[in-house]
Amino acid sequence: MYKAPNIKSDAGIIRELKDLPGRVAVLTMEIPWAVLQEQCPWEPDSVQMVTDMDLETLERLESSLPPCDVVVGMGGGSCCDTAKYIAWKRGCRMVLVPSIVSVDAPLTNMIAVRVDKTVKYVGDIFPEELLIDYDLIRRAPAALNRAGACDIASIHTALYDWRLGHENNGETYDAAVAALAADCLNELDANAEEVFNVSPKGIDTIIDLYRREVKFCTEVGSSRPEEGAEHIVAYNIEHLTRRHFLHGDLVGFGIHAMSMLQDNRAEWATGLIRRCGLRFDVPDAARNELRGALASLKEFKNRAGLFYSVVDCKEVTPDFIDAVMIGLE
Repeated sequence: MYKAPNIKSDAGIIRELKDLPGRVAVLTMEIPWAVLQEQCPWEPDSVQMVTDMDLETLERLESSLPPCDVVVGMGGGSCCDTAKYIAWKRGCRMVLVPSIVSVDAPLTNMIAVRVDKTVKYVGDIFPEELLIDYDLIRRAPAALNRAGACDIASIHTALYDWRLGHENNGETYDAAVAALAADCLNELDANAEEVFNVSPKGIDTIIDLYRREVKFCTEVGSSRPEEGAEHIVAYNIEHLTRRHFLHGDLVGFGIHAMSMLQDNRAEWATGLIRRCGLRFDVPDAARNELRGALASLKEFKNRAGLFYSVVDCKEVTPDFIDAVMIGLE
């Protein structure tokens, strides 16, 4: 069952960490920890640097971490997920302090771990306390913070595919939830400039849209309202290259390409991701890798057993791929 978090946002709000009662364990990384020490020097009972999300690493950390009453996750998605893992295992209070808004990990109940280099989701613990410090978040590169908007922008192509799955494949579809998702997309559109500027309002917009998205996806029991063929594109790029990329870059490319395949207001969709400042040309991938991911999309989707989408209905032709790539220029 979804639990709404208590979210407190302000510049310098991380100073409240010093007032936490009891034994406090902090899970963080070098940069966010250094920023905290600049703003308000603090010596909690335990400070652990997060190295990776391998399940074996997390199990060792949980078994060796000293007893604590409160666990604080301060940093990016890995730090927040590590704190969620410890709090889930120990049943203790948890406070999350994201240092970047590139992923929705600070709002979700699942924990993304790696088993044999493959992502697996474990646990079930909704974050109940978040401190959103504008000063801390704006220390991260603007492009990385903007990337967080991609999992909201993906609602555009995801809703099309969800309805398609309902009409062509008999999937359960909830029109009321689809309307809530569309409202989130419209709010992102209205605040695109704030997101681009990584202003306090832009940061609050991304966090609030994450909260709303997690809530309605939890209630419908599916990520379909925000996950469609654009995510299949993202998964295939990582599968083919065996490399990790900024998630927002991959999803942005997927939105650009799949809105064209859907014939679904593609110009508007690409315009939205441009206005939000999202990188959808995937700068860390070669053009031939992007082409290969599109060309093999249906084969990958079928082999992986992924959900129904426009990929099942329309052919990805060489001419289509050419048009997608031209659109990146």
